[in-house]
Amino acid sequence: MTTQRQPRRRGALRRAGSIAAALALVAGLAACSPTADTGGDAAGGETGERGEELVLQFRGAPMSLDPALQGTASGSIFTVLAYDPLIYQAPDGSLQPSLATEWEFTAEDNSVFEFTLRDDVQFASGEPLTAEAVVASMEYFVAKGGGNMPRVGPIEAVEAVDDSTVRITYGAPFADAPMSLTQTLMLGNIIGPDGLADPASLLQTMDGTGQYVYDADESVPDSEYIYELNPNYWNPDAQMWDRVKVQIISDPNAVLNAASTGQIDFGLGNPLLASTAESAGLEIVSAPFYNWALRLADAGGEVNPALADERVRAAIALAIDREAIVNALGGEHMSPSNQLVVEGTAGYNDDIGWEFDLEEARRLMAEAGYEDGFEMTVLDSSLQDHQSQIALAISSALEEIGISVTLEVDSTSIPSFAEKAESKQYEAVLWATNGGVGNAYADLRSAGTMSNPFGFLDEEMEKLYAESLGLTGDERQAVYERMSERWQEVAVTVPILTQHFVNYVGPKVTNVKASPQNPVMLPVGPEPEYNWQPAE
Repeated sequence: MTTQRQPRRRGALRRAGSIAAALALVAGLAACSPTADTGGDAAGGETGERGEELVLQFRGAPMSLDPALQGTASGSIFTVLAYDPLIYQAPDGSLQPSLATEWEFTAEDNSVFEFTLRDDVQFASGEPLTAEAVVASMEYFVAKGGGNMPRVGPIEAVEAVDDSTVRITYGAPFADAPMSLTQTLMLGNIIGPDGLADPASLLQTMDGTGQYVYDADESVPDSEYIYELNPNYWNPDAQMWDRVKVQIISDPNAVLNAASTGQIDFGLGNPLLASTAESAGLEIVSAPFYNWALRLADAGGEVNPALADERVRAAIALAIDREAIVNALGGEHMSPSNQLVVEGTAGYNDDIGWEFDLEEARRLMAEAGYEDGFEMTVLDSSLQDHQSQIALAISSALEEIGISVTLEVDSTSIPSFAEKAESKQYEAVLWATNGGVGNAYADLRSAGTMSNPFGFLDEEMEKLYAESLGLTGDERQAVYERMSERWQEVAVTVPILTQHFVNYVGPKVTNVKASPQNPVMLPVGPEPEYNWQPAE
C-alpha cells in the first residue's frame, strides 16, 4: 500500500492500466515533440531597439541571491542577470568569452589553469574588475562551501599573476576547469569588493558586473524580483531589455494561464500541458533535461536495513516498467530512462540499461530474505514532480514486489525539500540529475548534501571519477561509459524517465534557444546573438 503525507492522497496506482486511470485528467495533455527545439534565429529577432520589460516566471523563491549559495539550472536566473560569468556556456553548449577573454591549462596534467580578464569592466558599485577582485570572489565562494562547491574541482589556490591574469591551482587534474567558471556552477560569477565587504548584504543586494542591477526596493521577496538596466555594462549592445522582472508562480496551470494572457513572456512549462500552450499561441522550446531517478540514498542501511543489500536495490530497479509510466503520463516530451544520463550526453552507454523484469525482481527480493517485502519512505517535491505523478507511479510499481511506500511530499519550496533531503530521515528521494556523467556523479557523490545525505561512496566509482578528471575527448568518454556501467551495478539510483525541459515563450520574445548540451534557457549572454530579443 502507498501512503502519502502532506498532502494526502487516497489509494495507490496500479501498473499501466490503473496508472493511466489515476492520471486521466492530465494524460491527454501531451506535448508535441520530443526533439530539442532551438527557437527562432538571432537575426529574425533583432529590432535594433531594446524592449521595455521582459517578464519571466520561476517556481519558487531563490535558494539565495548570493552566487556562492545559489543553485543551478533555471534557478540561476536570479543571479545571472546581475553577475556575468568568467566563461559563458552558449545555448549550443560551447564555451565563449565573457569576463575572461582567453584561457588555457598551463600544466600538462590539467592541474593549473589560467585566464585573462576583459578590460574596462565595472561592478555595480563602480569598482573595477581586477585580478585581485576575482581572487577574492573565488576564495569567498570556496569558503562558503555552497551546494555547487563539490563540482568546481579540488582547488588548492587562486592567485593573481598580474593585473589581468588569474591562476587556479588544483590538488589533482581537473579538465572541467573551464566549465566550472560558467554561469552553470557560479564560481565564475564574480562578486565585487563592496559585496564581499558585507557578505550578509548579498542575501538582499547584488554587486556583480552583469547586464542588470537588482532593485531591492522595488522587489517583493517570494513574489517578484526586479532588475534594472546596468548603465555601466561593458557591452551595451548585448542589453536587450530596459528592465527584467522575475515573478514567482508555482502552480503549472497558473503558469500556463499567465503565459497565455501575456502576464509573463517566458514560463517554465509542464510537458503535459505543452499542447494546450501551443493551442493558446505560445511557442514551445524544449530539450532533454531532467533525468528522474529514485535515489536510494540510504545504501548503507542506516534507516532502512533492506537497502544495504545490493540485490534489493537491483530488484527495485527491475520492478519499474518505465514504458508504462511514460505512456500513462501521456507526455510526448518525456521518454523512458534506463541509466544515469540522457542519450546524447557524455557517458551515455549503449551497452547497458535497466529493463523491466518483474519475475527477476521478485526472485532477488526472495534471495535477499525480503520475499514479503518491507516498508520504505520516499521524499518527493510536488513543485518539481507535478501532483507527485512520478512518485505515485513508482510506488505502485514497488507494491508488486511487496514494498509498501509512504510518500513524504514537500510542497513548500525547493530549499525546504533540500533541507528535508539532507536530514537523513528519508532513505529514498525522488529527484533528477542533468548533464553528462561527470556532472551527474559530481552531484551524487557530494556527501552531506541533499544528493548524498548518508555519504555513500563506491571505491571503484571514485577511482574512475578521479581518472576522468585528467582526461578529455574519447579517452574521457570511455571512462564515463565505464562509470555508467558501474553505477548500474551498485544500483544506488534507479532511473525512471527523462523529462524534457519545456518552456513557454510569448509573442514579445524571440531567439530563445536550447540543446541537449545546454538545456537551461537564460536570457542574457555576453553578445547579442546569445540573448533573448524583442520580437518585431
